[in-house]
Amino acid sequence: MTKIFSVLRMSTGWALFCVLCGATLALGANRPISWTLMSLLILLIFLGTLSLDVFQRRPNALDQAAAPMLLYLIALFWGGIQLLPDILPEGWAHPFWSLVPEAASYGSANPSQGQHILMRLIAYGLIFWIAVRTAQAPQSAHNFLRAFAIFSMALAGYGIYAVNSGSNIFLGELASPNLSASFVNRNSYATFAGFGLVVCLSLLLRNSGSWEKRRRKSLLGLLEGIFAGGWVWVMGILLCGGALMMTQSRAGAVAGIIGVVCLLATIRMRSGKAAVGPLLIFGAIVLVVLFSASGRTIDRLADTASGEEARFLIYPEVWNLIMERPFAGHGLGAFEDVFRVAVPPEAATGAWDKAHNSYLENALELGLPAAAALYLALALIGVQLLRGLLTRRRDRASVAAAFACLMLAGFHASFDFSLQMPALAGFFAWLIGIGYVQSFSSSQLAEDAT
Repeated sequence: MTKIFSVLRMSTGWALFCVLCGATLALGANRPISWTLMSLLILLIFLGTLSLDVFQRRPNALDQAAAPMLLYLIALFWGGIQLLPDILPEGWAHPFWSLVPEAASYGSANPSQGQHILMRLIAYGLIFWIAVRTAQAPQSAHNFLRAFAIFSMALAGYGIYAVNSGSNIFLGELASPNLSASFVNRNSYATFAGFGLVVCLSLLLRNSGSWEKRRRKSLLGLLEGIFAGGWVWVMGILLCGGALMMTQSRAGAVAGIIGVVCLLATIRMRSGKAAVGPLLIFGAIVLVVLFSASGRTIDRLADTASGEEARFLIYPEVWNLIMERPFAGHGLGAFEDVFRVAVPPEAATGAWDKAHNSYLENALELGLPAAAALYLALALIGVQLLRGLLTRRRDRASVAAAFACLMLAGFHASFDFSLQMPALAGFFAWLIGIGYVQSFSSSQLAEDAT
């Protein structure tokens, strides 16, 4: 009976992976119909996972997930309150609704758009929990990482082909000269390629035994790992690293480097010794990156220092709007409508539907308390990942990859809106969930009892 439940649970995990892959190919689920379908399918998979929990005992270690989950639910609860008519006390409703006294008042300036965002945020939380419940076995987590690495390699290869051939069947007329694969935005794909780069590198290092406390000399172990099948992940590193730089996303390139550095730092955390082999890998990645970029990304990085970009001009204005409603917020989905009247003249040539800083945008929409709850939830997950990296003796690849992806995405979110792309945010929650559950020891995650 236990084996049957195990097979059923793994089926839900693979079903989720397939849904996320499909959403990625569907323009990153950037259209209402695709993100709605993605959310509906995720809900169905979650219900399947929940039904299995009725017959299986949850490991006590997962009770520690209650704190970040509660904080996340607090943020979602307040976001939902903002979207309900005539529920907030007088003075808490958004002032936009005072212009139409006969209409119901809401906490959000755009509740219809906010409903879509709330639906997606709920879906991301469900993805995290499904990943936690389906990746408890180290081998299952490893298989999920391998599948993601292969998918990211294939997408990177396709993106490189599409740019060089001038034909992109996924994007069609939406395709641009810069590589974005199946995403409508190159910055979003840059984050995805960074995830692929980090996961491929973590799998290569796992092959070489780099995280073991008593391992062979790092360079020898690395070479053995490559010839023992690790060459696949070397190819993935080259493909994802090259594709990342061909996006010409400056913040994405720096975020990718940060992800790699964080991953390599996890080796020293366990061994206490410098990792020569991994550092050589990093040097090779940098060389490949420089050649694949053909100088264009480097030029764009240099341009950043020559003058202030428009996005840096709007950040102070976004902060001023946050301070207008620091506790209540302007409501989920309200950024574009609220910020339209605050765009500085120097930046008025562009259409500002995003803040190009997810932290500021979330604070503007949710308010500082709810946004702080959201960020604290992610911080607690990051702390648990670090704890797992310091305490686990084996099977640390998924934990290290999750921590590196968290740092990578966290940095990129300071300058772009990659995590507001539904499919990318879904994969982010999935990778973090896999790493989170693997951050606990095997004894803490004993096999479920029926």
